[in-house]
Amino acid sequence: MKNEILTKNQGFVNANLPMFLSLYKNKYILVYDQEVVGSFDSYEAAAEEGISVFGIGESFLVHYVTENSPVNFISVAIL
Repeated sequence: MKNEILTKNQGFVNANLPMFLSLYKNKYILVYDQEVVGSFDSYEAAAEEGISVFGIGESFLVHYVTENSPVNFISVAIL
């Protein structure tokens, strides 16, 4: 189930990348439930916000918005 959620969030980012480039270029965006929750200057700040808001049991995506394909950081914390 968590992989399905992350796949949907990644698809959301890919489908909206041109718009995200104009809004969030060179930022890390926090995506939850196919919605951009915020943009951040660092991966750590985005991940910390994701954990703070959604908890460690939820899946969220941190994506670096750039014209080149980035390495995606996926955080799934399970207790």
